Amino acid sequence: MSSRTEKIQRQRKATVAVGKFDKAFPVFLEGDRGVASGIGRNISDTGMFVETREPFPLGTRVKVTFSPPSRGGAEMTLEGEVRYQCFINFARPDSTRSGMRGIGLKFVTPQTPQKFPHGSIH
Repeated sequence: MSSRTEKIQRQRKATVAVGKFDKAFPVFLEGDRGVASGIGRNISDTGMFVETREPFPLGTRVKVTFSPPSRGGAEMTLEGEVRYQCFINFARPDSTRSGMRGIGLKFVTPQTPQKFPHGSIH
């Protein structure tokens, strides 16, 4: 005889993990503070990490445009919210110091106002 908890757990649907895309892409970020370029990494269905020299503040909404690697490719723009900032200092094999900055983005629904053809609805 099984317990009630086991029955509930069996009824839950298994979530399908998309995983992370392990390629790096040039991206452009656009927000309230202007435009910045970066390298998009660890891209998943919920967010991504962007290496950039110009990190945006926490909570900022930014538009991320993926630049096609070749001419003629299609651009794609998503909207994300800055969830964390990352500043990493490290030593290279030749003992010189270097660093990296970046931001973690969570993809969100775009904030576009609805337009009604005949005025607003009350």
